[in-house]
Amino acid sequence: MNESLAELCRRAIVMLPLSISLGCVGVIRAAGAEDTQIWFGMGALTSRAGHHSWELLYYQQNPAWPDALTKVAVMGVLTQALVKIPDPELIQFAARLKEKNIGLGVEMLAQAYTPPGCGGGVEGYFSPDQTAALAAKVRHANGTVRYVAMDEPVWFGHYYNGPQACHSSIENVAERVAANLREYLKLFPDLVIGDIEPIPSMSSQPNWQTDYTAWRMAVQKATGKPIAYLFVDIDWTRTNWEQGLKAVVQYAQNTHLPLGIIYNASPPAASNDNQAWLNEARQNSVHIERDLHIRPQWAMFTSWTKFPGHAVTDENGLGEDYLVKEYLKGIGSR
Repeated sequence: MNESLAELCRRAIVMLPLSISLGCVGVIRAAGAEDTQIWFGMGALTSRAGHHSWELLYYQQNPAWPDALTKVAVMGVLTQALVKIPDPELIQFAARLKEKNIGLGVEMLAQAYTPPGCGGGVEGYFSPDQTAALAAKVRHANGTVRYVAMDEPVWFGHYYNGPQACHSSIENVAERVAANLREYLKLFPDLVIGDIEPIPSMSSQPNWQTDYTAWRMAVQKATGKPIAYLFVDIDWTRTNWEQGLKAVVQYAQNTHLPLGIIYNASPPAASNDNQAWLNEARQNSVHIERDLHIRPQWAMFTSWTKFPGHAVTDENGLGEDYLVKEYLKGIGSR
């Protein structure tokens, strides 16, 4: 790679469709801290400890901003939190992100669901009417949804075998997510679309690579936008997660798909307390990047369990920002 193209690729990391078209994205590589984009999930909104983090970052006069979060590219919000956040608080949240030049990302319930029918009670389904209302809510708050990370649509739409499973074709899953994505795209046409899928669950399926390539093509056909990145949601309790991760890394490298890893830990049953959960999450990131020599283009720090229970370190104890701080410290030492 000549020097000018290398420089262009470094800039293209934050313009993911461009980086794909250049074919300059590698997955297993040495990289500086600036090469890994950080997505930080705000997590709980309604619990006392969780809401306190929102207050510290967004709602107080002259709120503090932790040093670790200055490196964050995207602040992630669950669809469920976006539903609940009051309009005045959303206005403050959106203004603060613009002040810090941080993109708003929605961890998105992406598959269209219209009751009755399959998908009811299954993770990742949401009504397009509700999605349209959320997009309008953000626009009314003078906010901009820059990124989405879809909640495991291929897994829950195509492979999942539980109650109310749709067993949709790959094309139908793409049509379902397109119905919701179009509601965001109407108001935010520059939206960057990403995906989250579970491993080793998806990577254990016999034809997953063929299916996932078909999925990417179907989404682009239905929306006019590519899948710009894939986050892997690792089940740390499964003994074959490393094998699954390596398979997805190889696929991403071969197909020029920017890859992200969600750095968290096992469910609370496997962690005795908040500190134990954080220690495990930190060790997971160290093991992947130092021992397995895998450096993703994206690192997501988020949790859907009771630990750590709040985003920012405060009187309740260490928060999710501790993991970002330790992660950045680790990058600096490599």
